[in-house]
Amino acid sequence: MEYAFEFGGDGPQDLTITLSGVASSSGMWALVPDLTSDERFRVGLAVLVDVSGLDTSGLTLEEMRAMADAVSGRDWEFPADAIAIVAPSARNFDDAMLYRAHVGGSKSGREVFHSREEALAWLQAR
Repeated sequence: MEYAFEFGGDGPQDLTITLSGVASSSGMWALVPDLTSDERFRVGLAVLVDVSGLDTSGLTLEEMRAMADAVSGRDWEFPADAIAIVAPSARNFDDAMLYRAHVGGSKSGREVFHSREEALAWLQAR
């Protein structure tokens, strides 16, 4: 699984995380310390997560739970203001919704969207 971070940029998000390749819990466990060790990462960010290029077809329920566990620890120490997840394909959308459920559902401050425009509008309205 590959990932990239872009801090700032044009829009309401403070941070854009782009995920691509084959989704894996090991990739998520690697992402979290890379992100939290970045000096620009802080509590209260508005985050846009783009999973458009992420292949989730091989994820098992156990791997999904492990991915959620990796992120839940980060959320405890560095809670975000809001996290908008862009998942345009039906498969990625369904998997993103399942992931969202594992990290606390609506209480997690995450919403899943089919388009980047919808996600940015939601972040802007917060």
